[in-house]
Amino acid sequence: MKLDISEERLPWKEPKLSKPADNDLTKQWCVVYGVWDFSKNKLVRRRVVLVGPTVAERLAHADVVFSELKPLAGTAYLGEKPIELRKPKVEKIAPVDQAVVSPSLRVHQAVKLYLEYTKKALAPNSFKSYRSALLALETYLERHRRGSMTLGQFETADAIEFLNELITVVGLSNRTRNNIKGHVGTFFFYFINLDRSKKLKKQGNPFHDNEIGKLPQVQNKHQSYSLTQQSEYREVCLATGNEYLLTFCRWMYYTLMRPHEELRRLRVRDVRTKLIYVTGDTAKTNDGDFVDIPLPLELMIQQQKIREYPGHYYVFTASGEPGPEMVGNKFFYRRHVKVIEKMNLAGSGHDMYSWKHTGAIALWTATKDIELVRSQARHSDIKQTIEYLRDLGIRLADDDKIDKFPVF
Repeated sequence: MKLDISEERLPWKEPKLSKPADNDLTKQWCVVYGVWDFSKNKLVRRRVVLVGPTVAERLAHADVVFSELKPLAGTAYLGEKPIELRKPKVEKIAPVDQAVVSPSLRVHQAVKLYLEYTKKALAPNSFKSYRSALLALETYLERHRRGSMTLGQFETADAIEFLNELITVVGLSNRTRNNIKGHVGTFFFYFINLDRSKKLKKQGNPFHDNEIGKLPQVQNKHQSYSLTQQSEYREVCLATGNEYLLTFCRWMYYTLMRPHEELRRLRVRDVRTKLIYVTGDTAKTNDGDFVDIPLPLELMIQQQKIREYPGHYYVFTASGEPGPEMVGNKFFYRRHVKVIEKMNLAGSGHDMYSWKHTGAIALWTATKDIELVRSQARHSDIKQTIEYLRDLGIRLADDDKIDKFPVF
């Protein structure tokens, strides 16, 4: 379908109710509609799942969804809008003085200031999360032609509409919607605290929890590999020529490092004697820290001759040995998916990250040393380690001790 850029309105497929003919409440009910996606250059199908224990409640939910979607016809879209379709700015906006924050500060100006601050103040992953959330906010304002809206003009009704459209238009999950709500709420609090006039504080944060609650979300427990699954994973890797993937997973298992941001970015110079340094720019926080090298990993390091390469080389590269360019984003992930499919574990939650969890469980089971696990996982305190292990399904108490309970 070719888009006529001369048209004022974007393609849109009117929403309709999709439900079982017999109104069976055990089956899925939803509202389906079509919205234009610039990245795919076509109408894409979207749906909103209806909830409620009775037919009447689901129909009522459908009415609410219909009312929210109606004003979006012809204006809603996904992806990035081409430059030729963007409305020219009505006026040229002067540079912002960060020292002057008031209700008249444009939202898009505030976003620019805030991202400049968070890029320096937060860890890379945290910055990416805030940037994505604020990009969604700017896209919402552009979609409704409110590009000149100020912080003082943004009200709770706008926040509710924005969050609703993350579900109905963008098609995000409840969890992602809740995360964006938190990030954008923090953004508004930042400028409320900087406003010397106190007018923004008196107006209140439009994303405050008292006004807008979180949507229910499924709590996905961390998955780890059983001993049988570990053995099968090794066998499949060796049978399919994925020895390098197996090596990467073993490093993750022993070091408890995160695969994408930490282990993939590990350099030769950080593999030291008995310790590996996890740099602050790759760690989850901005603080660098050390992890111990257990004997099995030390033998692997010596076999790979890691320390013989130039210090600035990355340990993992596409060539299979240390080099000047780190391995690509999806290099190990694609291979991991194929192994999981051969194990019939697709969709089971056993991802690359699962090897970190598996290593933590193995270390605790072998040593029962909570401080050692805390140190290797680089947790800030023992409480965090206890919560982490419990989330993995680990019972920290000695199973034999409860049997010593005196008879009454």
